[in-house]
Amino acid sequence: MPPDTNQLAIKEKLHETIKREGARFEEYYQWLERAMPPLFFEEVSHDNIMLIVHNLMGIHLQDFFSAIHLKRAAIVILLDSPDADVRILKNYAYYGIKNYQAFISRDHFPNTASSIRIATLHFTEAVEETPLTYPEDQKAKLKAFCKERNPELSDTEFDSLFSSMNSRFLRSLSFNRLILSLDMFFRAKTRDNCQYEVRYNDDWETTGAPSMQIVLAWRNCPKHNFLYQIARCVERHKLVMKRVVATDIDPYSRQNILIMAIGLHGINGKAAWDVADIPDFLRELVTMKYFESFDKVDEKLVATGLIGGAYGNLLRAIFDFVHQNLVHLDPNLYTPENIEESFLRHPELTSTLCHAFKLKFDPHHLDLQAYENTREKLLADIESLDTGREANDTRRRIVLKQGLSFIHHTLKTNFYRLNFTAFSFRLDPKFIEELPYDRRKRFPELPYAIFYIKGMDCFGYHIRFKDLSRGGLRTVTPRQPEEARQERNHVFSECYNLAYTQHFKNKDIPEGGAKGILLLMPSPRLESEAQVLKMELKDAGFTEEQIQHRIDLFLKEQREENLYQAQRSYIESLVTIVNCDPDGRLRAKYVVDYWKKPEYIYLGPDENMHNSMIQWIANFSKLQGYKPGSTFISGKPRVGINHKEYGVTSLGVNVYMEKALGFLGINPSRDLFTIKISGGPDGDVAGNQIKNLYQLYPETAKLVALIDVSGAIYDPQGLDLGIMHTLFTQARPLRYYPPEKLRPGGFLLDKSARKSEASYIHKTLRWTMTADGLEEEWLSGSEMNHILKTHIHVTKADIFIPAGGRPRTLNESNIDDFFDEKGKPTAKAIVEGANLYISESARSTLEKAGCLIFKDSSANKTGVICSSFEVLSGLTLGDELFMQEKDKLVQEILSRLKLLAAKEADLLLKEHQESGIPMTALSYEISKKINGFAYDLLDYLDKIELPRNLDDPLMQCFLGYCLPTLRNSHQEALVRQIPDSHKKAIIAAHIGSNVVYNKGLNWSPSIVYILPLLLKEPL
Repeated sequence: MPPDTNQLAIKEKLHETIKREGARFEEYYQWLERAMPPLFFEEVSHDNIMLIVHNLMGIHLQDFFSAIHLKRAAIVILLDSPDADVRILKNYAYYGIKNYQAFISRDHFPNTASSIRIATLHFTEAVEETPLTYPEDQKAKLKAFCKERNPELSDTEFDSLFSSMNSRFLRSLSFNRLILSLDMFFRAKTRDNCQYEVRYNDDWETTGAPSMQIVLAWRNCPKHNFLYQIARCVERHKLVMKRVVATDIDPYSRQNILIMAIGLHGINGKAAWDVADIPDFLRELVTMKYFESFDKVDEKLVATGLIGGAYGNLLRAIFDFVHQNLVHLDPNLYTPENIEESFLRHPELTSTLCHAFKLKFDPHHLDLQAYENTREKLLADIESLDTGREANDTRRRIVLKQGLSFIHHTLKTNFYRLNFTAFSFRLDPKFIEELPYDRRKRFPELPYAIFYIKGMDCFGYHIRFKDLSRGGLRTVTPRQPEEARQERNHVFSECYNLAYTQHFKNKDIPEGGAKGILLLMPSPRLESEAQVLKMELKDAGFTEEQIQHRIDLFLKEQREENLYQAQRSYIESLVTIVNCDPDGRLRAKYVVDYWKKPEYIYLGPDENMHNSMIQWIANFSKLQGYKPGSTFISGKPRVGINHKEYGVTSLGVNVYMEKALGFLGINPSRDLFTIKISGGPDGDVAGNQIKNLYQLYPETAKLVALIDVSGAIYDPQGLDLGIMHTLFTQARPLRYYPPEKLRPGGFLLDKSARKSEASYIHKTLRWTMTADGLEEEWLSGSEMNHILKTHIHVTKADIFIPAGGRPRTLNESNIDDFFDEKGKPTAKAIVEGANLYISESARSTLEKAGCLIFKDSSANKTGVICSSFEVLSGLTLGDELFMQEKDKLVQEILSRLKLLAAKEADLLLKEHQESGIPMTALSYEISKKINGFAYDLLDYLDKIELPRNLDDPLMQCFLGYCLPTLRNSHQEALVRQIPDSHKKAIIAAHIGSNVVYNKGLNWSPSIVYILPLLLKEPL
């Protein structure tokens, strides 16, 4: 049968089409051969070149942008432009990119006025499939170089490191660049900030190589959007990326280190240094990880070229600072969003603000007169702001003036350093005087110094009330966004109040009060990184169960690493702007200092400060040559006196508890008493107080209720103290208490035991002991929250010890929970083991109702006293001698702590009984009286030189304060090592506290007038 005429026509048309397409393919292939550099054909496989040619044939139909997706790789073709890299990489946010290379045609693409850019991308893999091939002789040579630079490096460690590097990375770098990249890697193992070296190619025109290459290694780098962020930074500085190769060492662990080499060139074929301010570019590049990039600051100011990326980061830091100042004026009006809007609404004013900062602090453009002129004009412009919307204009004026106040009162900053992990600013506290409300109601006294720190997902403060001061560093880590928004409103005020409380607490020691607070917000990066990991694991063939297990482990490790990284950033940036030579000159380069005096800061452990971090802080201080050395932080696990190990805070709390019980007519050694505690057996103060109850009052103490992060527990007959003590020694929270040991009426709420009935309905397990035995009950979310909020307050007991919980946990809004059905407080006495747990108004309400309260500045003061003696001993002896004498020193310190706690408790009760004045008010008066005497004495002592004769009464007073081991066995070192300013502070504090404790609150002649008489009295 003859073929159908129509079929013949189709075949003929097909042959013609194939012929025509073949001719077009040949045409485009030949153009590619002519137009692309030789390196393109060396690096791109033949199969991929075929794909590229096919896509070039129809690229005009795709708006000149074509993406070819391969297995764990991609090829992107587009017309070349300055933002080409940005346009390419924005589509690969959820891919880790280990190799990126762009090739640009030498000729314009047909029928266009632009060259074509062809970019190849290779993505990271959960399991590297490309076999590792590298010449053995080169590997041996590489190992020898590495071991020469790092003598402690073993063959096994090198082989493990080498095998974890991907083949493309090894092939792409010259031997010298590979050596350099490994040098960066070994530096990055012990540093958070980006480790990098820059190499310039002066012969780039003849070799065709990029004019600039950066080799870097960076700990814990994100994969999500990371190269895209780099591309945006590069493009903003008029640079282009010629090639990027990278390898991840130990990816998705807390030890993850990214090694990357970036070849850069200027736009329009110019050298990088001819088009970009290289130091400014590097400053932005190596801090890129720590600050937001995709926000309105970027959109409105940075992307438009009004300000540089580094100044965008400065503004983000200023936003948080201004919000902390204005939230007390109106929390609903001065929200973070409205603060941001106020700066962005008038970009010209905000860019001038950044320029003023530059004039004051950029060491290469310093001009104070120009700064003052700019500031005055900016103030006038802000005052004249008038858009016709009065409410908005008023808000924006207030916000902008606070931003300018921040710059004006900053005395030094690390902003112009070339490499750091967080911004740090030292401020003159007088900025508080410029707050647009009566600051005395919120901040009654001006501190001596305020530091502000802004880093990755975190910001915080350090506040001290005297030059020589001491206080703990607390890290607040909300897990949920709602909780974070609430905590975000109170960072500065909480730090101030804790430092202020500490100032009164420190009345017995030479140091004034200080506090550090760091708020670590929930990181959105964790979820995006988990998504990248999930995609890679899925592509590698892992099961859903295996994927979930790996992601859970990743999130757990990363949350802990984020905590440690934030704390290290806080410490590093703080030390940078206080570490100085004896004459007060800062050691750090590129820091303009308007303070010009030495600053020696002393920290202590607080919430979320683990032993490993305490030791790291001490080691870092020594390594940097900071004068306090390892005494920079107290409570060290070995060369220090760890608060939890020795129970130093709860020792004082227990003294106050005993005194309170005695005042109530209860002898704890023989009479039964009930007690409730906020805080769990794994905590410092709560856990050690449980230990005290178990060891000192095993037959009389009835611990009826506790609450901690794991849940809540109640037993009307008292929990088993032996079991609770075991939980303390095992560092386990109360949820591990065996519910079968409860007595009838008791319950255990276990927050970790949860089940979901729907995605939005979760229930929590409560064990309840009834007359018929143990019953299991699943509570709704609202029922669980009600118990957690009210349980510890509604339970009746003789003594309540708040030993854990956020500030203002008991306040005017929930104080009714602390009263029983007869209107009486549910505790007869409260010993505040935790700081600021009860608000001032709640304290007042309870005291009016007859509740006896030992305030935090009295009740838990022994912790900081211990730290002060630890530092005094460390400064005198050094680490080695300290360890030799540690056992004796600890016993002497514990004895002193008991004595000082008992002295104040006795005075408080005596004055309260005689006057009827509430004890919280008396606590304040005692601190005020002691500090007043001490300051009078310091004013006198500062004007004289201390005598060298150790028999002089002043020196005898100093020695009398010191521990027996120091004054008897190490007197020469004690006198030599302790600075005179420290000695004078000791003398003043020692006399002041003893006068008040021995003579009472009503004794107040001129302290200087009778000083000779006082020195003759035994102290």
